[in-house]
Amino acid sequence: MFGYILQSAISNNYSVSFADTNSAIASAPEGIDISKYFYPVTQPSPYGEHNPFKTNSASIKNNYILDLADGYSTYGALWGRDDIKNYIDLRYPQTISAWLYFGKDQGSDVFNGQGMALVLQNDSRKQAALGAGGQALGVDGYDRSTKTQIYGTAGLTGYTTKFDDSIAVAKSAIQNSLAIEFDTQKNDVTNSQGDAPTAFQTYSTGSIWRYPFIVYQHADYSLNAFDTVDTSVTVPNDFPDNTLLGAYSGQYGHISFTFPSNPNSYHLTNLVTGTSNSNTYSPFTKTYSLFHTENTTASLIDGTNSHNQNVDWHHMTFTWTPPKAGSTIGKATYYFNDKDKDGTLNPVNTGNQFNKSISHSIDVNTDIFHLASGQHTVLWGFTGANSDKPNPNESRIVASKLVDFESIPSLVEAHATSSIFDQDLNKTITNDSTDKTVLGGDKISLNYQLNYDTGNADWNDIKAHFNLPEHFKLTPDAQNNIGTIYYANGMIEDIPASSLATDKTYVSYTLRSPLNSNNGTAKITFNGTVNNTTGKNLEVTKQPAKFIGDTNISSTETPDFTIKYNPTWSMSMKPLTDKNLLYKQENATLDINPQLTYSDKHDFYDSDNIKYTFEVGNHTFSKTLPSDSNSDTSSNTIDLRELIDNDSSKIDFWSLFPNQTNVSVSVFATDKDGIKTLTQTFTVHVLQNKILQIRTSKNIEFSDTTIFNKNKILHRKTNFILEITSFREPWSLSVSATPLEDSETPFNGSLVFIDQQNSMHPLTDAPTFVTDDRTLHDPIKVDDISQKWDNNSGILLKQNGNSKAGKYHATVTWTASDIAENI
Repeated sequence: MFGYILQSAISNNYSVSFADTNSAIASAPEGIDISKYFYPVTQPSPYGEHNPFKTNSASIKNNYILDLADGYSTYGALWGRDDIKNYIDLRYPQTISAWLYFGKDQGSDVFNGQGMALVLQNDSRKQAALGAGGQALGVDGYDRSTKTQIYGTAGLTGYTTKFDDSIAVAKSAIQNSLAIEFDTQKNDVTNSQGDAPTAFQTYSTGSIWRYPFIVYQHADYSLNAFDTVDTSVTVPNDFPDNTLLGAYSGQYGHISFTFPSNPNSYHLTNLVTGTSNSNTYSPFTKTYSLFHTENTTASLIDGTNSHNQNVDWHHMTFTWTPPKAGSTIGKATYYFNDKDKDGTLNPVNTGNQFNKSISHSIDVNTDIFHLASGQHTVLWGFTGANSDKPNPNESRIVASKLVDFESIPSLVEAHATSSIFDQDLNKTITNDSTDKTVLGGDKISLNYQLNYDTGNADWNDIKAHFNLPEHFKLTPDAQNNIGTIYYANGMIEDIPASSLATDKTYVSYTLRSPLNSNNGTAKITFNGTVNNTTGKNLEVTKQPAKFIGDTNISSTETPDFTIKYNPTWSMSMKPLTDKNLLYKQENATLDINPQLTYSDKHDFYDSDNIKYTFEVGNHTFSKTLPSDSNSDTSSNTIDLRELIDNDSSKIDFWSLFPNQTNVSVSVFATDKDGIKTLTQTFTVHVLQNKILQIRTSKNIEFSDTTIFNKNKILHRKTNFILEITSFREPWSLSVSATPLEDSETPFNGSLVFIDQQNSMHPLTDAPTFVTDDRTLHDPIKVDDISQKWDNNSGILLKQNGNSKAGKYHATVTWTASDIAENI
């Protein structure tokens, strides 16, 4: 005969942290009264003979705040009342939004554990459903691990270990369920700072009535290792993608989807051996870990966001997307830290460590709920649990796990939107707009729309709170109203100026009419103007609006937008001087230096761009440059040659500036606001690159002679012109001549050249040097060579004797040659 002896049961004693809880509740955002929409806190019906989780410590504080676990070792759950339709109808889109509170950073997550879970369930126990406490968060199964010591006649003879199988663990969870866990503690056997096994019950079995007697002393534990990562384990086929055994976690938590009642969710790992915790877990060499889907790290504690604002409550939105017709696959999605307390929305993956916006979705086969024929609804609620480790510092105790609701499915599904309409530009701006610019001085409307989607109640007593955008000034109407509400049922309601705060940045007003299925929208409009008196565009950030009713709280925000300044000044360009350009000069440049000035003492900004537009002939060329100034004047240098050469037209620069022409060029400047200068015109004188020219008289006549004339030199009879024009061209001048003849009769003599030294050089067909200039002249120089001759120098005619009477002719050739070595 065997006897059963219950030796002891470890009780769940705890200290209640009233001060911490009251402080958290005092800081909670506005929520809805939930007292009549949830079942009363119900004691659980635990599975199994040795299940120690027989209490439910959840409570509703002040009708608004759900407290799941207050004090260490506590756990609890609260479920929506399906008798008043506070359930999830899987056939329709559903939304739950709430603020979650986890507690402060206490130096270690074991003093801030364990966390909470949003749960959808079809457990036959309904509101009495509750899973295990501790690491199971009130939703997962109890990983009962038993150590048995064997006592016989000779004393202690040994010990054994035993684990409930995964089916038994799963049965102790909330059945037919899906959970999103917000786990503040890393329960990992390999974590040196992790939690040790927790003993829950001890009891004895065996016989002491016969000899030799034998007694078995049993101790049941939770090994606190559901987050132990073991990548060597294959994920079961019935789990979604991105599933992992265990959970990677930051210092203060993670968020994951779990399937608590699926036996495949629980897997025994042998990672205890060889870790720093092997002695702590001895004699256990294995632990249960839990499969997590879409696991992501999160800081589930109080903190400060990037705007230095306190983050103690974290907003969460859950949405259910129903299966398509003929399918059983729906979608569950959560958004965490998706908005701030003031209603500012946070796009996914924005924010810092403490308010990082996170979102994940999974496909859910509704078969996991094991619905009866014709059943379409499941219960929903929150479960939570606290750590069994109170902080030894009495001022630091395990924080309560609190929920503050904004919307629940049984009441109202609603949402709010906002936009901006520019009346002058006839343009609407939303968050998705690509053009979000308005002009300073424009009349604009702030438009908000409340939408009642579905519900089982009216959306009553909607208190609307609007943060107005910066640089927006309301324009009251003749009756001193600042806004108007247009309801779907045709009712029009004015918002008086008395609703505007004294600092004129905030409007608070309570709508007079409820929204419901017969009056589904309320459009709220504020008219005003936007101002920009600066010289730069103003970037206006989004501003939140909250709509707080008795059955729903919704938020939206104005789009961010840009107010472009409205320039009232003008821009002028200093007249440009004419330019000389050497035709086809190697590496020629044509630098233009426009100098711009703003009126009204308006300044340029060095980052502002100025566009210069040139017109040459029928062609237009433009170049944009930074103003490079922070004063009311700006200047730039533009190489027009380079600009034309790099133009896409590929026109030849020199075709626009032909040799020895005067080309008119026009230019005007345009700033970033479209302000233009008047067009300035200047002339480009295209000069030869090098000039070497000779100008001479067409004829040279010498004095008549007779047989009685004994003069050997005949002088020039008329003035003779001989000029050299040079530009950038050193030169040498020579002369040659043909013999003097009258028909075929030669002259008895010859042309000669007498230089400055009075040396005589007879002229023949071979060139005779006259003079040179080895200087490179710039600008042009004209040398009058003949002006330097007197009556006895220069080109003259020498006669050697008498000649036959007649008129003699010869051809004189003057040659100017460049002196290449000096160039």
